[in-house]
Amino acid sequence: MRELLEKIATEGEVLAGGVLKVDRFLNHQVDPQLMKRIGEAFAGRFCGERPTKVLTLESSGISPAIMAAYELGIPLVVARKPIWLCKKTC
Repeated sequence: MRELLEKIATEGEVLAGGVLKVDRFLNHQVDPQLMKRIGEAFAGRFCGERPTKVLTLESSGISPAIMAAYELGIPLVVARKPIWLCKKTC
């Protein structure tokens, strides 16, 4: 998706280790119009498969995933870390 690539190029930041920081439009501050268009793009790619759910990780994927689920008219499932894992590392 060209718009996402442009957004990453203009607002993304590459950190040490090659980590891409996109908090300006994807997680800490969300660009809802961009998330809507990303959701539409995902929905367009998968609508022929007739999915029953959208699954995403408990991470920066929630915003575009909820929009994809909305466009497809299906539920969103968020996979979370086990509580015991979080207590040991958080």
